[in-house]
Amino acid sequence: MSTTKPYEWSFFGDYTGLETGLEAICGMLELKWTANGGLPVTLVRTKTSTELIVKFDGVRAEISYGLNHHLFRAIGLLAESLSLSEPFEIREEPQFDTIGFMLDCSRNAVATTDSVKELLRYMALMGMNMLMLYTEDTYTVEDEPYFGYMRGRYTPEELRECDAYAEELGIELIPCIQTLAHLETFLKWEASTELRDTNDVLLVGQDRTYEFIDRMVGSASQIFRSRRIHIGMDEAHGLGRGRALDLYGNRDKFEMMNDHLSKVNEITQSYGLEPMIWSDMFFRIGSETHDYYDLEAVVDESHVSRISRGTQLVYWDYYHYEQEFYETMIRKHRQLGSNPVFAGGIWTWLGLCTHYDRTMKCSNAGLQACKQEGVREVFATAWGDNGAESHLWSILPGLQLYAEHAYSKVLDEQKLRQRTEFCTGIPYEHYMNLEKLDDIPGLLTDHGDLSNPSKYLLWQDVLLGLFDKHFQDIDVSGHYERLANQYRDLATSSRSSQRLFELPARLSDVLALKADLGIRMKRAYDSSDRQSLEHIAAIELPEILLRVEALRVTHRHQWMATNKPFGWEVLDLRYGGVTARLRTAMDRVTDYLNGVASRLEELEEQRLYFDDRERRGVAGTDYFISYHRIASAGTMT
Repeated sequence: MSTTKPYEWSFFGDYTGLETGLEAICGMLELKWTANGGLPVTLVRTKTSTELIVKFDGVRAEISYGLNHHLFRAIGLLAESLSLSEPFEIREEPQFDTIGFMLDCSRNAVATTDSVKELLRYMALMGMNMLMLYTEDTYTVEDEPYFGYMRGRYTPEELRECDAYAEELGIELIPCIQTLAHLETFLKWEASTELRDTNDVLLVGQDRTYEFIDRMVGSASQIFRSRRIHIGMDEAHGLGRGRALDLYGNRDKFEMMNDHLSKVNEITQSYGLEPMIWSDMFFRIGSETHDYYDLEAVVDESHVSRISRGTQLVYWDYYHYEQEFYETMIRKHRQLGSNPVFAGGIWTWLGLCTHYDRTMKCSNAGLQACKQEGVREVFATAWGDNGAESHLWSILPGLQLYAEHAYSKVLDEQKLRQRTEFCTGIPYEHYMNLEKLDDIPGLLTDHGDLSNPSKYLLWQDVLLGLFDKHFQDIDVSGHYERLANQYRDLATSSRSSQRLFELPARLSDVLALKADLGIRMKRAYDSSDRQSLEHIAAIELPEILLRVEALRVTHRHQWMATNKPFGWEVLDLRYGGVTARLRTAMDRVTDYLNGVASRLEELEEQRLYFDDRERRGVAGTDYFISYHRIASAGTMT
């Protein structure tokens, strides 16, 4: 990114304690901070945080700010808008006290400290002030060697380094852990048997469990400056259904949740921490259908009174498009005694590309509802379900969306586009092109949104063709061939663009040949078209193997530049599975052509829809993210 001249700035006024952060942001903007000369910028720290003001009179600039993160946003606004010939004044009214982000560091991808620092710089420039690193078992707990074993867990020193850097940029780094469910990768070890209720839920009501949680919380308390902590407790569907059922019988789930929460709260309080939890389990327990978003759910008043008043509820919702729905859910949270924190979603969890359209529709509705209902704390989440295949830096337009909402009563979409390009160095429209990986013309869904074909077409087996029927009348090959050319052009526009678009270009290269190969192979087999089968075995399959390897290498380079090496083995195994099955397909077709195999049973099987559209009578293609279901109809677990 670059700024309008002059490139040298001199700062005057009140910025005590923010020198390091200012240096980082100036470096990001390619500005030279000088003692004298250049553009004089006066910094005025006010006692109120209700307004951020940036002025330029043609000669000098002035910034009035109340909170540290407002200053860093203001520096960016000034650099973006600066014109020697045109004075201006920018006024923004912050809508939230907390505007943050939660990065998933538990689904194999654990961002390096350098990546976390780069992320913090982007967040500061946008005006955000809170970051959570979601760590289920990817941090260090004393005397628990299997906790985060071979998972790339953060050391205390690494987290302290990130925490200190965040502080310099006006950003609060809040520990985000789990103290009930989502602990499968730790609980699978024999060393954790005493702590296990079900495969991913801790055994509540046992001293050993609370001694363990005490060490978890104690670790976070010693590392982070923040006195806040997110202790998770979402999606504990197996609570009381494993060893706890044998020990205690069939206990009331709400009682179990509250008893456990009370004990964990005692632990957090002993360390002087203020806890927050995901709110879904309370609503699920109060719903006849066990649905989080059941507007008819009723939590008994006697249960409400037992919810600790010292615990903030986090309302997470990434799925609804109607502002009224969010408003209703916010009010239902308040009935539980909490002004909730809202967590929306940047849709990164469907595969190798971020879904921006769904991100925008859901987040716009949710954030506008928060403003309407007076919610003061919001953050975006970016989950890495099923292997963290998506690239970290594809989230930046989503972060910008949350930041622009945070400084305007109503989102200015034109400003969002301009700010995205300024803060990231990549045009907003270029980011939006990434979603085309999953936007195949003619592919019908029953919800009006995109599916995730780029994932399941990459990992599916060409001999089995579990998704082939969905694409039998669609020019999927032509779609990806066009995309490959488009992404290659975009990748050449800047270094930042290269790291963003090189992988989609490689993926499109693969899918331009592989996506409909199973369809063409079965068609040739059914019609006894030996010439086409020979071409597939001798020319196309070897070429796809080369393209898959080029994709794997690019993906590995991207991963290693962003994340710790742990977790990459999962994707290596997936790529290895694809290449092994491509070689088997080549061998099988060759054997058939040479008379070694009298038939190809895999190609004789009827192709069925992966979804249940024939029963329902509507196109049902949604998103499919479970690799083991995509790769085989057999058992892989």
